[in-house]
Amino acid sequence: MKSQIFIILLLWSYGVYGQQPFTCKGQYYLSLTKGGSNSSGLYEVKISTDGQQVYLDTISSSIGLVLNAMGYRITDNFIYGMDPNSARLRKIGSDGLALDLGLPKDIPPAPLYYAGDVTPDGRYLLLIGLGGTTAQIIKVDLEDPLFQCTFVPMQDNTVGIVDIAFDPFTGIMYGHDLRNKRIVIVNPETGAVNTNFLRQPQVDQLGALFFDSFGNLYGYGTYGNFDQDKFVSINKTTGEISLLAQGPLSSGQDGCACPYTLEMQKVVEPEVAHPCTEVIYSFIVSNGSGTTRSGIHLHDTMPTDLIAKKIIYNPFGGIVELNGHLISIENMTIPAGIDTIKVLVEIGENGLGLYRNQAILSGLPPALGSFAFSDNPATFIEKDSTDLLVKPLDISFLTDYYKTCPGDSVYVDASLHGLTYLWSDGDTRASKWLPSPGSYILNASSLCDRKQVTIKVDNSLLTVNIKEDTIFIDLGNVVDITADFENVDNDINFLWYTFANPKPECPTCQNVRVQPLNDGYFLISMTNAAGCIVRDSVFIRVKKDRAVYFPNIISGNGDGINDKFFLSGNETGSDGLFMRVYDRWGNLVFDGGAFELNDEAYGWDGSVNGQLAVNGVYTWYAGIRYIDGFEQTVKGDVTVIR
Repeated sequence: MKSQIFIILLLWSYGVYGQQPFTCKGQYYLSLTKGGSNSSGLYEVKISTDGQQVYLDTISSSIGLVLNAMGYRITDNFIYGMDPNSARLRKIGSDGLALDLGLPKDIPPAPLYYAGDVTPDGRYLLLIGLGGTTAQIIKVDLEDPLFQCTFVPMQDNTVGIVDIAFDPFTGIMYGHDLRNKRIVIVNPETGAVNTNFLRQPQVDQLGALFFDSFGNLYGYGTYGNFDQDKFVSINKTTGEISLLAQGPLSSGQDGCACPYTLEMQKVVEPEVAHPCTEVIYSFIVSNGSGTTRSGIHLHDTMPTDLIAKKIIYNPFGGIVELNGHLISIENMTIPAGIDTIKVLVEIGENGLGLYRNQAILSGLPPALGSFAFSDNPATFIEKDSTDLLVKPLDISFLTDYYKTCPGDSVYVDASLHGLTYLWSDGDTRASKWLPSPGSYILNASSLCDRKQVTIKVDNSLLTVNIKEDTIFIDLGNVVDITADFENVDNDINFLWYTFANPKPECPTCQNVRVQPLNDGYFLISMTNAAGCIVRDSVFIRVKKDRAVYFPNIISGNGDGINDKFFLSGNETGSDGLFMRVYDRWGNLVFDGGAFELNDEAYGWDGSVNGQLAVNGVYTWYAGIRYIDGFEQTVKGDVTVIR
C-alpha cells in the first residue's frame, strides 16, 4: 500500500505539477510571507555589484502556499518546508511551483514551525517548534510516503529557536535562540543544546540561517532594531554576529541554501606588488557535495604581464599545463572538503596597474551547475574578480633624514614583497636599527630594477653638566650648584629634583642653592624644544658634627678670664633648647632656656640669685636640636673656683 501511495505522489509531483528541480550552485533562497497572507513569495538572494545592498531575484511572488522552516534537499534538488500554523509539508521547485504534501504522519499540530532544515544526507526535514507543550526535535522522513515523524526531546526548555542550519562539512546543527539572543548548537540525535556562545542583544531574531559552500554561517533578520531586513555573518566559534548589508524588509521569513556543491575562491598574496617580483595565487576549492568528484578542470587565463612559473602545491592531481599567462589543470580528483592549489606567478617588467580576473572550474555535474567561476572572498560581492595592484618600485616612503636625541637609534623598515636588500654595512635585512649619528645607504632590488636611498641620522647637540661630581659640606651649610649646558638655542626647560633632601628653592632654574640635610643626589634634567632630555647629577656628602665642647672650671669673679660656662659646637646646624645648672644638693641654680652654641652671652656666670656661687662642683644638662631633626641631651659638671 505504501509503495502505491509513493508512486501516486511521484506522478502527482512530476506529472501533474511538472516541478523543476533547482541547480545547486551555493545559492541562498528566502521565503517571505506578509502578515495575514496565505501565500509566500520565494526569492533568490543576490548581492549588489557594490557589495553594499542585498536584493531579491523573484522566483515567484506568490507560490500559493505558506512556506517556512525550509531546507534544501541535495538528493533531489527541491526545497522542503512547512506551513508554521497548519503543520502541512511543502515542496517547491525552481519554477516556483509548490506542492502541498499534506500532514506528516504523527506530527503535533500545535507548535509554530519556524525552525527547519534538511539533513545533509537528504533523509529528514528537521523541525523545532516554537511553543507547544513539549520541546522536541521532529524528524520528518522525506523517504517515507507518509512522511513519518520521529521525535527527540530537547534537553533545554529555556531556548526558543527560530531557525536552524546544518554545517555542510561537519554536520553540526546551529540555531538562533530568540529568547536568549544567541547562537546555539543542537544535537539532533540527543536533543542536547550547547549554549556556550556570546549573547548578542543587538539581534532580536534571525528567522533565516544558512551556510555557504565554504562552511561560513550567515543569517537574515534583525540587527540594531526590530526591522527584519539585515544580512549578517556569524562566527561559529564565538557566536559573535556582524552586520554585512541591508535588504528588503520582511515580516515572516525563512531561508535556506545549497552549500552541497563545488565552488572556488581565488586570492593573491600580496595584493600589492611591483614589477619583476613574484606573487602567489591560491585557488581554494570547496567540495561540499559529500562525495569525491573526478574529471574536474581548472582554467585561468591570467592578465598580460603575469607569467605562471610553477605549481607550488596541488592536492588534486590532474594534467598540469603552464603556458605563459595560462594556467590549466585537467582531470582533477577533488575529495569532499576544502583544499588549495597554490601557483607562483611572476610579474613582468612592464607590469603596472590594477590586474583582475577570474578562474573557472568546469566538469561539474549538471545538478551542481556544470561550472563555477572563482570568487574574491575579500569582498561581499558575489563571484567577483581577484585584484592585484602592481605599483612602480619606490622606496621614497623612507625618510632620508632623521634627527634624534643623544644616544637614541632609529628603526627603519623598508619591507616590500619580493625585493632583496643591501645596506652599506653589508646587512641584507629589510629592517634594522640605525645608531646615531651616521649615514647609511640602502639598495632595494627586484629582478629588473634597483632603487637607492641614503639615510642620514643626526642628533641634537644637547648636553647638561654639573661642574662637580661630589660636594662635601657641613650640616646646616648652604651650597650653590652650577650646571652648564649646550643646545642649538635657548628654548630649554630645567628641572631639579632630589629624593633624600628638601627641594631646591628654584627647581626650574639652571643653577640652584640648596641646604642638604642628608647625603644624597641632586639631579637635573634638561628638555629642549624637540623633546630630547638629558640629565646629570651631583652627590652631596653632609658632615654631621654633633660634638659639643664646654669648660669644666670657671672663676666667675668678673675679671674677664674664664668667667662664664657656655657650650660650643656646630652653631649653623643646631638650636639650643635648654641649659640648666644644679648644685650638689640638686637645687636648680641656673635655667638659661633656649640658647645658641658658641655664644657666651647665653652662658652661666657662676652666680646664684645675684650672689657669687659657693666654690664647688655643679652639674649641668643641655638639650640640642639639629636641623635634620636629630635631638641630643648632653650633661657634665663644672667647678667654680675663685
